[in-house]
Amino acid sequence: MPCLRFLPAAAVALILACFAAESAADTAAPAGPTIDLAPEHAAPPPPKQPPIALGAGRAPDVDLVRGLTEQRFHAAEGSASNTSIGGYGEVLIRGLASGRDGETRWSADVARLVVFVAHSFTSRIRVYTELEIEHSLSCSTCSGAFELEQAYLDWKLFGDALGLRAGLVLVPMGIINTVHEPPTFNGVVRPRLDTVVIPSTWREIGAGFFGRPVEGLRYELYGMTGLDPRGLSADGLAGGRQGGSFAAAKAWSVVGRAEVEPILGFVIGASGYAGDAGGNSDFYLRDHSRVSLSVPVLGYTLDARFHRAGLEWKALFAEWHLPQSEALMHTFDATGAALFPDATSPVPTRMRGAYVEGGYDVLRPLGVSHQLVPFARLEYYDTQSAVPDGFDRNPTKSVREYTFGASYRPIREIAFKADYQLRNRKLGLDERQINFGLGFMY
Repeated sequence: MPCLRFLPAAAVALILACFAAESAADTAAPAGPTIDLAPEHAAPPPPKQPPIALGAGRAPDVDLVRGLTEQRFHAAEGSASNTSIGGYGEVLIRGLASGRDGETRWSADVARLVVFVAHSFTSRIRVYTELEIEHSLSCSTCSGAFELEQAYLDWKLFGDALGLRAGLVLVPMGIINTVHEPPTFNGVVRPRLDTVVIPSTWREIGAGFFGRPVEGLRYELYGMTGLDPRGLSADGLAGGRQGGSFAAAKAWSVVGRAEVEPILGFVIGASGYAGDAGGNSDFYLRDHSRVSLSVPVLGYTLDARFHRAGLEWKALFAEWHLPQSEALMHTFDATGAALFPDATSPVPTRMRGAYVEGGYDVLRPLGVSHQLVPFARLEYYDTQSAVPDGFDRNPTKSVREYTFGASYRPIREIAFKADYQLRNRKLGLDERQINFGLGFMY
């Protein structure tokens, strides 16, 4: 029919008329009187969220004893992208003199620079990563490294009481291995116990649980890849760390830590480690026959720290047992070469160490925001506290160390440090070290 030709045009005209009517209705004056509120009674505009937050923030002193990870996630949740970024670093100048009349050898180093990203997918699921550059350069002939320090996923199953964590996780032994941002500890370099007896920074692939079931109580419990037994030595466990890089995963370990905070700013902690590293390597006898070897590694730490009202102190005791190290000393590789040829420095059956440190912010009575903290630390560590039968202890592995210094913090995120160290290796005060450093976090 001829009139059907005009139906599309009519439909279009009808739609346009409807839109015009709705537009006119939207712009028409509202019915009835209007009330204009004074500015002080009007609703304030919603706060503007930053697209990405800085993760360190300015935590109160009492919060620093707990570490900064939760604060970084809190900052992430306050941003538009649910993401916070930040990092920390330290620059060191050190002078070391050996012997009573030895010449001082000076060195300068960018010890590390770390960048982290914390992201919350939801209020219950989140991810945390850290990338680290050590000693400024990373190449096949350099002493530096470019490393993944942490990379794990959290899933809070029951709020703060119980969460699941999996990925590349810091081994929660002692204090410094998990809380090591330079402005949070005194001394230009980390306590030697926290790098020799407890390796630093020690991380392994693992999964487990964490949480805060009640205020003032925190815990972590993981199953983690074990040590490489061929990396154990008279100098400690550090050579056995696998760090998540093609890690042998036949032998695993169980690691746990619990902390209580009876009063604000005062934390008491205990950690435990148990594993059998033997399955993570191949061992042979002198006749080239392969042998299965059990290499138990058992350790624990007890520690306490206080940071409040200008007073800072901490104490730590650590001990490791390797009861089968004698068998380890008699093993060979597939070619018949001894795996541990140095009989003068055997793998120990026991390592232990302890330190106590105290300091006070002398500027606090003046009511200023700057902090100047003179401190002193007495430290003892012995990576050959006991050795297998038939071997002798190396006396240079037993060390008493005295550190005296100061930390100046113009703001919480920056610390200028200087200290003087004396070491007694059972042969007299045979080492003197002067350190200057700059540490920061953001």
